Amino acid sequence: MKRGRILENICRIWLILVIGMCVGCGKNEAVDSDSGAEIVTSVDSETDQSEEQPSSTEAENLDERWNDTLEIDFAYDYSEDIKTDVDYMVSVSDSLQEELENIEKITQKYTPLAEKAQTQGEMNVSSRWLYVIWDTELNDLWNRFSKLADPQTKEQVLTDQRNWIAMKEEATFLSIGSSEENGSMYPLLQNSFLEEITKNRAYILAEKLAEVKGETFLMPERSEKYGLYVDNQGTGDIYSSLITRQGIDGEDQVVISAYRQGEIEGTFIDQGDGKLVVTSDDGSVKGVIQMNGWNGASFTVTEVTGESPFAEGEVFEFPFVF
Repeated sequence: MKRGRILENICRIWLILVIGMCVGCGKNEAVDSDSGAEIVTSVDSETDQSEEQPSSTEAENLDERWNDTLEIDFAYDYSEDIKTDVDYMVSVSDSLQEELENIEKITQKYTPLAEKAQTQGEMNVSSRWLYVIWDTELNDLWNRFSKLADPQTKEQVLTDQRNWIAMKEEATFLSIGSSEENGSMYPLLQNSFLEEITKNRAYILAEKLAEVKGETFLMPERSEKYGLYVDNQGTGDIYSSLITRQGIDGEDQVVISAYRQGEIEGTFIDQGDGKLVVTSDDGSVKGVIQMNGWNGASFTVTEVTGESPFAEGEVFEFPFVF
């Protein structure tokens, strides 16, 4: 399965770029995407942002900036432009639900960068900016949440956010492999994965902020087949992980790693209602995954034949969602 992972990632990410599908907290440090380094998000540095509505002049300037036609320049730093666009969408949104929908419009604005990319370097660069959009929104959400939440709620969410940040590097490796495996396209795969999980994290934080503000907020539907779920035992380390994905040949694949017990790779069949029937590649382990959307997932071992790291009847929980 590992031999096919690079090809699977190439096709999956190329498809995302071609059709234009785009899918924290504090200071962002931008680095060269071509080098394979990521944009580091840290909650340890909180910026002071006012919740006051922009003045009429500021609003007009924001309108004008938002309506500017995007100029395709792969050497240009779009960070400030993206910040302006996020500020604009926050200012014109009547609710957090509308705000997150409007952030999607920003990804549509910057998708032409990906569509015009010709070289691997250009694809790497364009994928970075789609990630930066959600990273910027995540920081903005945190700044507002940290001002409005009571100390106990803030500390709880802050802990989860710091754990998420601490696990990002390992989660990336589990999902797409190493830079050595993927070569020059690694920044593209890395940015696309970080874009996806940062978007997910933005929705999670937006839901928390909505609770504080007394707003109704509906989370988007999460796939009942594919995703990354981990057991971090309340820390910044991944103890166990569950990855489900579609291979290049359309086969549904699974990788389950259980802390201090071992790992299995295999395939699964979707039974509906979030139930995935798993068979390991060597046939020694069978089981059932229960996907619980934004509440995580679990794996129950139903049959073991021969030597196996797992025991029949064992249940593994993966409550942390990426």
